[in-house]
Amino acid sequence: MSDTKSEATPIQIAGLVVTALVITNIAFYFLSDLYFEDRSAVYGVVTGGHIQQVRINFGLFTGSIAIGSVLASLRPLYVGHLLAGLFGLVAIIGGVAALAKEMTPVLPASLMLGGVVMALLVWRSLMKSRAAWAFLIGMTSTLSAVMLFGSTKLRGVLDVQLYIALIIPGLLAVATVALAMLRDDYREAQA
Repeated sequence: MSDTKSEATPIQIAGLVVTALVITNIAFYFLSDLYFEDRSAVYGVVTGGHIQQVRINFGLFTGSIAIGSVLASLRPLYVGHLLAGLFGLVAIIGGVAALAKEMTPVLPASLMLGGVVMALLVWRSLMKSRAAWAFLIGMTSTLSAVMLFGSTKLRGVLDVQLYIALIIPGLLAVATVALAMLRDDYREAQA
């Protein structure tokens, strides 16, 4: 047995991701027929346009996650930090918007504080701070899980279909994986 560690190349990862994307979308296409056929029997007829829109949104969801995954395999440093930084910026903007709408002060304060913390963690992680990198992974993974289960609420607030709302936690999961791929870079890093 060899002691060398075998790692998949980005091309191999891209091939796997594209294969999974195609298989998933083909399966969804046929399974959605069964779902909408059954749903029509219970709730009434669903238009072909609605079914097509759901399929397109599912394709956008899986496609955005696939593109993020392939890019993360090529450049995990940039993809992980860019996605985390973008979500931090969006949280700050969302907090300001919530403040302007005179919502309960807890929401804007939480969004703005979370956004600022995420932006600071991205900056410190890029400066090779192991503690910031680890905490950033914790934040992106936690936010991904929270937003996954909160995506139905997010769908209602943003007035979009569910698969569009699922793009956010999916990309946060991609950011988490991309950041975790950098573990060797932070092994000897300072706190």
